[in-house]
Amino acid sequence: MLSPVIFDRFDMGFSLAVHILLVIIGMILPVFILCAEIIGTKMKDRYYLALARRLTLAFVVFFGVGTASGTLVAANLLFLWPKFMTFVGQVAILPVYAEVFAFFLEAVFIGVYIYSADKFRSRYAHAAVMVLIAIGAALSAVFITMLNAFMNTPTGFNIGAYLSTGKLVSLSPLAVFNTPSTLVEVAHVVATSYFAGIFVLVAYFAFRLLSAGKRNEEVRIYYRKALSLALVIALFATFAAIATGLITISSLYSIQPEKYAALELDLYPTSHAPELIGGFYSNGRIVDAIAIPNLQSILATGSAAGVVPGLSSFPKNTWPPLFVHFMFDTLVFFAFAMGAFFILLLILKFAKIDLLRNRYVMYLYIIAAVVAVFLLEDGWIMSEIGRQPWIIYSVMTVAQAANYSASTIPIAIAVVLFYAFILPFTAFILKLIFSNRQLELDLGIK
Repeated sequence: MLSPVIFDRFDMGFSLAVHILLVIIGMILPVFILCAEIIGTKMKDRYYLALARRLTLAFVVFFGVGTASGTLVAANLLFLWPKFMTFVGQVAILPVYAEVFAFFLEAVFIGVYIYSADKFRSRYAHAAVMVLIAIGAALSAVFITMLNAFMNTPTGFNIGAYLSTGKLVSLSPLAVFNTPSTLVEVAHVVATSYFAGIFVLVAYFAFRLLSAGKRNEEVRIYYRKALSLALVIALFATFAAIATGLITISSLYSIQPEKYAALELDLYPTSHAPELIGGFYSNGRIVDAIAIPNLQSILATGSAAGVVPGLSSFPKNTWPPLFVHFMFDTLVFFAFAMGAFFILLLILKFAKIDLLRNRYVMYLYIIAAVVAVFLLEDGWIMSEIGRQPWIIYSVMTVAQAANYSASTIPIAIAVVLFYAFILPFTAFILKLIFSNRQLELDLGIK
């Protein structure tokens, strides 16, 4: 029989993987609605204004479902990882409190945006309310990521004293807001959330164009304008995600050398380190890898003679599972694929292929969206597995933090069933709402 800790790990991982999908849509929708409303107001374009109104309905649904999902994630942390939460409560709880205020900022101004829309003399002032909503949504992600950064690079207490005596001394609760990994991790999480979220919208608008069939041409214009705006935002989000990703990987070299070595499959500290593509660890050596001479040292240090860290510098029982190297290779491959996606669009544009009408290009958008969401999930899972066996790096292991009570098993199963149900339920609710609110009416088409 599997131990309760296995259920704890799976339950937490599955619930977070689903919750993240709700979060990214909840983060990008305020940004997209804001852009649509500003463009619609400035250009007096009824298509963009209708887009803002309709997506506001979707945003309210995602906000409500995401709130329920986030509450369950918090309950999971308390129930499944009691020692971890006890520790965090004494050292690193402030970002959790701050996230509550970010939530209230978002919730309050959602009400103002929706129910006071007719009270604003200026449509730009109404759009400015969405700025506050977007900030609140982003700050929620920022503060939770700060806690994760603390887990990767703990600070704010005397680590040596805690490991030797089990007592927390020299506490500095504010230090959690500025750990060595906070800035790069926050930047990358926000960028990749917008990146994956906007591609979900790209896929949706592409799908709607594919299924529009012989509907009124104005309906197709609506979806083309929506897709066009989504693609512009996606271009900037992709650049930000790749740039912050490169910075994040480079930062691991100095602040998380053990994770860095596992991702790169470096067994020993070495200069002139090659970049390994593929390969796996077997009997104390790396086999079946393609090596590009010097490239890793150049990327990590700026010099071929630069020394990169190796796993041999750390106890073998603290090595992360080395299949994270495969996950890293997969991440890099598909990141390059997303860059190639935009180059392909540019080539198609020069070939005078209509990027908003061609049926096969619509399929390409949907495939790109699947890749974007996969990249987000793969990167998150890779990062968390890369910290194993630690829940707080070099301070507390996952096994030490877990709840070993058998009572966690039925609860874990119930939580997994809830998260397996929540996405199709959300899709059903959205379909129900929009099937009763015809697009033609929002566009003023009789």
